[in-house]
Amino acid sequence: MIKVTHYYREARDTGVSIEGIFKTVKKDLEGAAEIKESYCDGKLSRFKNTLHAARYASDINHITGDVNFLAMGLCRKKTILTIHDFGYYENPVHGTLKHFIYHLFWFYFPLKCVDMVTVVSGFTREKLIRYFDFPKNKIRVIPDPVKPVFRYEQKVTISDNPVILMLGTGKHKNLDNLIEAARNTNFHLDIVGWPAEDELAKLKEYSISHTIYNNLSDEQIQERYAACDVLFMASLYEGFGMPIIEGQAVGRPVVTSKIGAMKEVGEGSAVLVDPLVPKEIKNAITAIVSDRTYYDELVEKGRKNAAKYDHEVIAEQYLNVYRELQQRDS
Repeated sequence: MIKVTHYYREARDTGVSIEGIFKTVKKDLEGAAEIKESYCDGKLSRFKNTLHAARYASDINHITGDVNFLAMGLCRKKTILTIHDFGYYENPVHGTLKHFIYHLFWFYFPLKCVDMVTVVSGFTREKLIRYFDFPKNKIRVIPDPVKPVFRYEQKVTISDNPVILMLGTGKHKNLDNLIEAARNTNFHLDIVGWPAEDELAKLKEYSISHTIYNNLSDEQIQERYAACDVLFMASLYEGFGMPIIEGQAVGRPVVTSKIGAMKEVGEGSAVLVDPLVPKEIKNAITAIVSDRTYYDELVEKGRKNAAKYDHEVIAEQYLNVYRELQQRDS
Protein backbone atom coordinates (compact mmCIF):
# COMPACT_ATOMS: atom_id res chain seq x y z
CA MET A 1 0.00 0.00 0.00
CA ILE A 2 1.31 3.43 -0.92
CA LYS A 3 2.34 5.59 2.05
CA VAL A 4 1.61 9.32 1.97
CA THR A 5 2.11 12.22 4.37
CA HIS A 6 -0.28 15.15 4.19
CA TYR A 7 1.38 18.34 5.44
CA TYR A 8 -0.91 21.01 6.89
CA ARG A 9 -0.62 24.48 8.37
CA GLU A 10 -1.00 24.61 12.16
CA ALA A 11 -3.99 22.70 13.53
CA ARG A 12 -7.28 24.61 13.52
CA ASP A 13 -10.64 23.90 15.13
CA THR A 14 -12.39 23.71 11.78
CA GLY A 15 -13.22 21.19 9.12
CA VAL A 16 -13.56 23.70 6.33
CA SER A 17 -11.19 24.85 3.64
CA ILE A 18 -7.93 22.95 3.08
CA GLU A 19 -8.27 20.67 6.11
CA GLY A 20 -11.79 19.59 5.23
CA ILE A 21 -10.85 18.85 1.63
CA PHE A 22 -7.95 16.55 2.43
CA LYS A 23 -9.54 14.83 5.39
CA THR A 24 -12.26 13.82 2.95
CA VAL A 25 -9.59 12.56 0.51
CA LYS A 26 -7.89 10.61 3.29
CA LYS A 27 -11.12 8.90 4.31
CA ASP A 28 -12.01 8.01 0.74
CA LEU A 29 -8.58 6.45 0.15
CA GLU A 30 -8.67 4.14 3.17
CA GLY A 31 -7.50 0.72 1.98
CA ALA A 32 -5.74 2.18 -1.08
CA ALA A 33 -3.28 4.55 0.62
CA GLU A 34 -1.91 4.84 4.13
CA ILE A 35 -2.08 8.57 4.83
CA LYS A 36 -0.64 10.19 7.93
CA GLU A 37 -0.94 13.86 8.83
CA SER A 38 1.72 16.36 9.88
CA TYR A 39 0.76 19.80 11.14
CA CYS A 40 3.01 22.82 11.42
CA ASP A 41 3.73 23.84 14.99
CA GLY A 42 2.42 27.37 15.51
CA LYS A 43 4.93 27.89 18.32
CA LEU A 44 7.86 27.39 15.97
CA SER A 45 9.17 29.66 13.23
CA ARG A 46 8.61 28.76 9.59
CA PHE A 47 12.32 28.01 9.33
CA LYS A 48 12.16 25.43 12.13
CA ASN A 49 8.97 23.90 10.76
CA THR A 50 10.77 23.53 7.44
CA LEU A 51 13.70 21.78 9.10
CA HIS A 52 11.33 19.39 10.88
CA ALA A 53 9.33 18.46 7.76
CA ALA A 54 11.62 15.60 6.71
CA ARG A 55 10.98 13.78 10.02
CA TYR A 56 7.50 12.88 8.86
CA ALA A 57 8.30 12.00 5.26
CA SER A 58 6.70 8.99 3.55
CA ASP A 59 6.94 7.46 0.08
CA ILE A 60 4.94 10.45 -1.16
CA ASN A 61 4.77 13.82 0.58
CA HIS A 62 1.87 16.12 -0.16
CA ILE A 63 1.88 19.74 1.00
CA THR A 64 -1.82 20.53 1.01
CA GLY A 65 -1.53 24.30 0.75
CA ASP A 66 -0.78 27.51 2.64
CA VAL A 67 2.60 26.16 3.87
CA ASN A 68 4.46 26.00 0.57
CA PHE A 69 7.78 26.73 2.29
CA LEU A 70 7.84 23.19 3.74
CA ALA A 71 8.92 21.95 0.32
CA MET A 72 12.40 23.29 1.01
CA GLY A 73 12.72 20.74 3.82
CA LEU A 74 11.62 17.92 1.50
CA CYS A 75 13.90 18.58 -1.45
CA ARG A 76 15.19 15.03 -1.71
CA LYS A 77 11.79 13.43 -1.22
CA LYS A 78 9.00 12.74 -3.67
CA THR A 79 6.86 15.80 -3.05
CA ILE A 80 3.61 17.24 -4.35
CA LEU A 81 2.46 20.80 -3.67
CA THR A 82 -1.16 21.88 -3.99
CA ILE A 83 -1.73 25.53 -4.93
CA HIS A 84 -5.26 26.82 -4.43
CA ASP A 85 -4.93 30.36 -5.75
CA PHE A 86 -2.65 33.39 -6.16
CA GLY A 87 -4.91 35.90 -4.44
CA TYR A 88 -2.42 36.92 -1.74
CA TYR A 89 0.45 36.98 -4.24
CA GLU A 90 -1.47 39.31 -6.53
CA ASN A 91 -2.68 41.63 -3.76
CA PRO A 92 -1.42 45.11 -4.73
CA VAL A 93 -1.39 46.44 -1.14
CA HIS A 94 1.82 44.59 -0.26
CA GLY A 95 5.06 46.55 -0.35
CA THR A 96 7.81 45.69 -2.81
CA LEU A 97 10.09 44.05 -0.23
CA LYS A 98 7.31 41.96 1.31
CA HIS A 99 6.15 40.83 -2.10
CA PHE A 100 9.71 39.88 -3.09
CA ILE A 101 10.25 37.81 0.07
CA TYR A 102 6.88 36.11 -0.40
CA HIS A 103 7.76 35.44 -4.05
CA LEU A 104 11.02 33.73 -3.08
CA PHE A 105 10.02 31.67 -0.06
CA TRP A 106 6.40 30.87 -0.84
CA PHE A 107 6.78 30.02 -4.52
CA TYR A 108 10.16 30.38 -6.23
CA PHE A 109 12.30 28.18 -3.97
CA PRO A 110 9.52 25.70 -3.02
CA LEU A 111 8.68 25.13 -6.69
CA LYS A 112 12.32 24.19 -7.30
CA CYS A 113 11.96 21.42 -4.70
CA VAL A 114 8.76 19.66 -5.75
CA ASP A 115 8.18 16.94 -8.32
CA MET A 116 4.62 17.89 -9.12
CA VAL A 117 2.05 20.61 -8.45
CA THR A 118 -1.68 20.10 -8.29
CA VAL A 119 -3.93 23.10 -8.83
CA VAL A 120 -7.68 23.37 -8.28
CA SER A 121 -8.52 24.95 -11.65
CA GLY A 122 -7.19 25.63 -15.12
CA PHE A 123 -7.34 29.30 -14.14
CA THR A 124 -4.79 28.74 -11.37
CA ARG A 125 -2.66 26.54 -13.64
CA GLU A 126 -2.28 29.33 -16.18
CA LYS A 127 -1.21 31.76 -13.46
CA LEU A 128 1.38 29.29 -12.18
CA ILE A 129 2.86 29.00 -15.66
CA ARG A 130 2.71 32.76 -16.28
CA TYR A 131 4.28 33.88 -13.00
CA PHE A 132 6.88 31.14 -12.51
CA ASP A 133 7.29 29.42 -15.89
CA PHE A 134 6.56 26.14 -14.13
CA PRO A 135 6.58 23.17 -16.57
CA LYS A 136 3.07 22.33 -17.71
CA ASN A 137 3.87 18.61 -17.76
CA LYS A 138 4.44 18.73 -13.99
CA ILE A 139 1.02 20.26 -13.25
CA ARG A 140 -2.18 18.31 -12.64
CA VAL A 141 -5.58 20.02 -12.35
CA ILE A 142 -7.59 18.39 -9.56
CA PRO A 143 -10.64 20.37 -8.47
CA ASP A 144 -11.89 20.63 -4.91
CA PRO A 145 -14.40 17.91 -3.99
CA VAL A 146 -17.96 18.23 -2.79
CA LYS A 147 -17.94 16.78 0.71
CA PRO A 148 -20.60 14.14 1.44
CA VAL A 149 -22.34 16.40 3.97
CA PHE A 150 -23.62 18.54 1.10
CA ARG A 151 -26.59 16.57 -0.19
CA TYR A 152 -29.60 17.31 -2.35
CA GLU A 153 -32.73 18.72 -0.70
CA GLN A 154 -35.65 19.59 -2.95
CA LYS A 155 -36.91 23.16 -2.88
CA VAL A 156 -40.69 22.81 -2.60
CA THR A 157 -41.61 26.49 -2.88
CA ILE A 158 -39.64 29.65 -3.52
CA SER A 159 -39.94 32.08 -0.62
CA ASP A 160 -42.16 35.16 -0.96
CA ASN A 161 -39.07 37.07 0.11
CA PRO A 162 -36.40 35.15 -1.81
CA VAL A 163 -33.48 34.15 0.38
CA ILE A 164 -30.11 34.88 -1.23
CA LEU A 165 -27.22 33.09 0.45
CA MET A 166 -23.66 34.42 0.40
CA LEU A 167 -20.68 32.66 2.00
CA GLY A 168 -17.63 34.73 2.92
CA THR A 169 -17.30 38.47 3.44
CA GLY A 170 -13.82 39.56 2.41
CA LYS A 171 -14.04 42.54 0.08
CA HIS A 172 -13.27 40.33 -2.92
CA LYS A 173 -16.43 38.32 -2.13
CA ASN A 174 -18.40 41.31 -3.44
CA LEU A 175 -21.03 41.86 -0.76
CA ASP A 176 -20.99 45.55 -1.70
CA ASN A 177 -22.49 44.91 -5.11
CA LEU A 178 -24.95 42.33 -3.80
CA ILE A 179 -26.22 44.98 -1.38
CA GLU A 180 -26.63 47.44 -4.25
CA ALA A 181 -28.47 44.77 -6.24
CA ALA A 182 -30.81 44.05 -3.33
CA ARG A 183 -31.73 47.70 -2.85
CA ASN A 184 -35.47 48.32 -3.33
CA THR A 185 -36.21 44.60 -3.69
CA ASN A 186 -37.89 42.04 -1.44
CA PHE A 187 -34.72 39.92 -1.26
CA HIS A 188 -33.57 38.61 2.12
CA LEU A 189 -29.79 38.19 2.39
CA ASP A 190 -28.33 35.32 4.42
CA ILE A 191 -24.69 36.30 4.96
CA VAL A 192 -22.15 33.87 6.40
CA GLY A 193 -19.16 35.81 7.69
CA TRP A 194 -18.31 39.17 9.20
CA PRO A 195 -19.48 42.10 7.05
CA ALA A 196 -17.40 45.27 7.23
CA GLU A 197 -18.75 48.33 9.02
CA ASP A 198 -19.50 50.14 5.77
CA GLU A 199 -21.43 47.12 4.49
CA LEU A 200 -23.46 46.89 7.70
CA ALA A 201 -24.21 50.60 7.40
CA LYS A 202 -25.51 50.15 3.85
CA LEU A 203 -27.69 47.22 4.82
CA LYS A 204 -29.26 49.43 7.47
CA GLU A 205 -29.49 52.52 5.25
CA TYR A 206 -31.23 50.57 2.46
CA SER A 207 -33.46 48.68 4.92
CA ILE A 208 -32.41 45.35 3.41
CA SER A 209 -33.72 42.31 5.25
CA HIS A 210 -30.76 40.17 6.27
CA THR A 211 -29.38 37.65 8.74
CA ILE A 212 -25.70 37.22 9.60
CA TYR A 213 -24.19 33.88 10.59
CA ASN A 214 -20.63 32.93 11.50
CA ASN A 215 -18.59 30.05 12.88
CA LEU A 216 -20.84 27.50 11.17
CA SER A 217 -20.05 23.80 10.93
CA ASP A 218 -20.42 21.97 7.61
CA GLU A 219 -23.75 20.63 8.83
CA GLN A 220 -24.97 24.13 9.60
CA ILE A 221 -23.79 25.37 6.21
CA GLN A 222 -25.79 22.54 4.63
CA GLU A 223 -28.83 23.90 6.47
CA ARG A 224 -28.21 27.38 5.07
CA TYR A 225 -27.90 26.01 1.53
CA ALA A 226 -31.16 24.11 1.96
CA ALA A 227 -32.94 27.16 3.39
CA CYS A 228 -31.92 29.55 0.62
CA ASP A 229 -33.55 30.09 -2.74
CA VAL A 230 -30.46 31.24 -4.66
CA LEU A 231 -26.72 31.12 -3.94
CA PHE A 232 -24.74 34.27 -4.76
CA MET A 233 -21.08 33.61 -5.56
CA ALA A 234 -20.21 36.48 -7.90
CA SER A 235 -16.84 37.28 -6.35
CA LEU A 236 -14.17 39.51 -7.82
CA TYR A 237 -11.55 36.76 -7.47
CA GLU A 238 -11.54 33.04 -6.61
CA GLY A 239 -9.00 30.30 -7.17
CA PHE A 240 -11.87 27.85 -7.49
CA GLY A 241 -15.25 28.77 -5.98
CA MET A 242 -16.25 25.85 -3.77
CA PRO A 243 -19.71 27.22 -2.81
CA ILE A 244 -20.74 27.04 -6.47
CA ILE A 245 -20.63 23.25 -6.56
CA GLU A 246 -21.75 22.81 -2.96
CA GLY A 247 -24.85 24.90 -3.64
CA GLN A 248 -25.50 22.99 -6.84
CA ALA A 249 -25.10 19.65 -5.05
CA VAL A 250 -27.77 20.72 -2.55
CA GLY A 251 -30.03 21.74 -5.43
CA ARG A 252 -29.93 25.52 -5.48
CA PRO A 253 -29.39 27.72 -8.54
CA VAL A 254 -26.21 29.76 -8.51
CA VAL A 255 -25.35 33.27 -9.68
CA THR A 256 -21.61 33.60 -10.21
CA SER A 257 -19.05 35.73 -12.05
CA LYS A 258 -18.24 35.45 -15.71
CA ILE A 259 -14.53 35.72 -14.95
CA GLY A 260 -11.67 33.41 -13.97
CA ALA A 261 -12.17 30.15 -12.12
CA MET A 262 -15.83 30.90 -11.36
CA LYS A 263 -16.65 30.95 -15.07
CA GLU A 264 -14.66 27.75 -15.49
CA VAL A 265 -16.54 25.98 -12.70
CA GLY A 266 -20.03 27.38 -13.34
CA GLU A 267 -20.31 27.93 -17.09
CA GLY A 268 -23.25 26.05 -18.56
CA SER A 269 -24.79 25.30 -15.17
CA ALA A 270 -24.91 28.64 -13.32
CA VAL A 271 -26.00 32.15 -14.27
CA LEU A 272 -22.92 34.22 -15.13
CA VAL A 273 -22.89 37.98 -14.45
CA ASP A 274 -20.48 40.89 -14.41
CA PRO A 275 -19.73 41.09 -10.66
CA LEU A 276 -19.23 44.86 -10.87
CA VAL A 277 -22.70 45.58 -12.29
CA PRO A 278 -25.41 45.42 -9.58
CA LYS A 279 -28.18 45.65 -12.19
CA GLU A 280 -26.98 42.40 -13.80
CA ILE A 281 -26.93 40.71 -10.42
CA LYS A 282 -30.42 41.94 -9.58
CA ASN A 283 -31.83 40.92 -12.97
CA ALA A 284 -30.26 37.46 -12.75
CA ILE A 285 -31.73 36.76 -9.31
CA THR A 286 -35.11 38.17 -10.26
CA ALA A 287 -35.28 36.01 -13.39
CA ILE A 288 -34.49 32.88 -11.38
CA VAL A 289 -37.00 33.36 -8.59
CA SER A 290 -39.83 34.56 -10.85
CA ASP A 291 -39.83 31.56 -13.23
CA ARG A 292 -40.09 28.13 -11.62
CA THR A 293 -39.40 26.29 -14.87
CA TYR A 294 -36.16 28.23 -15.34
CA TYR A 295 -35.35 27.68 -11.65
CA ASP A 296 -35.73 23.90 -11.97
CA GLU A 297 -33.70 23.80 -15.19
CA LEU A 298 -30.81 25.50 -13.41
CA VAL A 299 -31.09 23.10 -10.49
CA GLU A 300 -30.82 20.05 -12.77
CA LYS A 301 -27.88 21.51 -14.70
CA GLY A 302 -26.19 22.33 -11.41
CA ARG A 303 -26.64 18.83 -10.01
CA LYS A 304 -25.08 17.33 -13.13
CA ASN A 305 -22.18 19.75 -12.86
CA ALA A 306 -21.66 19.00 -9.15
CA ALA A 307 -21.50 15.26 -9.85
CA LYS A 308 -18.16 15.84 -11.62
CA TYR A 309 -16.76 17.02 -8.30
CA ASP A 310 -17.98 14.11 -6.17
CA HIS A 311 -15.54 13.47 -3.33
CA GLU A 312 -14.83 9.88 -4.40
CA VAL A 313 -14.06 10.98 -7.97
CA ILE A 314 -11.59 13.61 -6.72
CA ALA A 315 -9.97 11.22 -4.23
CA GLU A 316 -9.31 8.78 -7.08
CA GLN A 317 -7.59 11.55 -9.03
CA TYR A 318 -5.24 12.21 -6.11
CA LEU A 319 -4.54 8.48 -5.79
CA ASN A 320 -3.56 8.38 -9.48
CA VAL A 321 -1.12 11.25 -8.90
CA TYR A 322 0.39 9.48 -5.88
CA ARG A 323 0.84 6.29 -7.89
CA GLU A 324 2.30 8.16 -10.84
CA LEU A 325 4.90 9.81 -8.62
CA GLN A 326 5.67 6.58 -6.74
CA GLN A 327 6.49 4.80 -9.98
CA ARG A 328 9.04 7.41 -11.03
CA ASP A 329 12.69 6.66 -10.50
CA SER A 330 14.12 8.25 -7.35
